[in-house]
Amino acid sequence: MVAFGPGTFVFLMAVGKCENQYQELPVFAEMPSYEFIDAYGNVINNKTQEGRVTIFTTIQTTCPQSCAIDFYKFNLLMYQHYKKNRRKIDYVDIISIVTDQEGNPIDNIGEVKFMMNDLIHGYDSTIWNVVKGDPKQVYDIESNGINLYKMEVDSAFGGKAFLETMLIVDKQNKLRLVRRGDSEGMIRDFKQHVSLLQEQYDRENKILEESTK
Repeated sequence: MVAFGPGTFVFLMAVGKCENQYQELPVFAEMPSYEFIDAYGNVINNKTQEGRVTIFTTIQTTCPQSCAIDFYKFNLLMYQHYKKNRRKIDYVDIISIVTDQEGNPIDNIGEVKFMMNDLIHGYDSTIWNVVKGDPKQVYDIESNGINLYKMEVDSAFGGKAFLETMLIVDKQNKLRLVRRGDSEGMIRDFKQHVSLLQEQYDRENKILEESTK
């Protein structure tokens, strides 16, 4: 479980009540070890994602009409952007954990893989991958006695807050942002925060290059 200290506003961010005022994303916590399996039998874990920016979401077998995240807007605003700019931004991965409508893991994810190929133009699983495994591995995060994985919200999909939540995990396996993904505005905001992290890496790379001249 990832725990946060007093004053952390990660859950306010999760329900969309806090505006970002950082030029650089804060580091909330070190992510625990996790392991998922994709539709091709490949292992996805914190080791394979080392040196990469990972965006975590959930996705349900009832998609796309009743997805926890706004499936179509996420595709257009996030996936298509990273696909179009893959040569420049080749280190950002989207990992969607397949669950049922109550947030339980689903073992057979072949149907979802088929759906992604059918509904998403130019679908590339190396950019947006679907995996099976317990979502608790990455969503069991806590702040001020409130646990995101256990949080029940009547207005949320399936009554579970975490099902509507997107996470940014950086190259060092640190949690950098929690945001809801059930609206276009939130997805646009989330994308801007990923860009902030990219700008941070660009500055760091520039400084490194200048120091080696």
